[in-house]
Amino acid sequence: MQITDTTIETEKINQDLKQHQVGTKEWDYRNVTESLHLWSERFILEFKLQTSMPAIQIERLKQDRYGHFRYGRNGFGLRNEIAIDKDHIQQDEYWTVLGTLLHEMLHSEQQNIGKPGRRNYHNKEYKDKARSLGLLVDERGCQQYTPAPSPFLDLLKKCGVDAPEIPVCKDLVSYREKSKLRLWICECKPKPVHVRVAVKDLQARCLRCGQLFVPK
Repeated sequence: MQITDTTIETEKINQDLKQHQVGTKEWDYRNVTESLHLWSERFILEFKLQTSMPAIQIERLKQDRYGHFRYGRNGFGLRNEIAIDKDHIQQDEYWTVLGTLLHEMLHSEQQNIGKPGRRNYHNKEYKDKARSLGLLVDERGCQQYTPAPSPFLDLLKKCGVDAPEIPVCKDLVSYREKSKLRLWICECKPKPVHVRVAVKDLQARCLRCGQLFVPK
């Protein structure tokens, strides 16, 4: 992907949307959206991405998708829309959510200065750029990570976000796709414990609340 000196300006409506999101106190995703905007700015600055402030959406996506980038403009006329899956935010470690955000921002950059694949296909140009930052992506968009040191993991560490030690990856397979694990939750309040097990009938109690885990 050829990097140019072109400055990608943020459209005013995206700036206004961000201010609305971070200023809406009764919205459940106010804080996480504010954090995602902060990280989008970091990614642009640290990795010199040729893109601008995204229009971030928190939504329940299809089961095999953690995020998506919409090419062109959405139904509201907004450009640079990035959606992050609700369950991904609620259930997975935050460092992987940031990996998803960076993944989608690379689609945005490719729209601006590269040659996107058809139907969001992750072509060689996209995969090479992702790999240069520490993201391993296959044609379908399944993503894993290169072991540290990598630009992505180094930036997480620099900013105080913990990530586990990443093993050497041999096969790129989606976590949701490769696994028969089913999500179960207890009744702990305000935040239940989440467990994933490969059984249809789990008979186990949470040691905190004493209640049986139930499928979600």
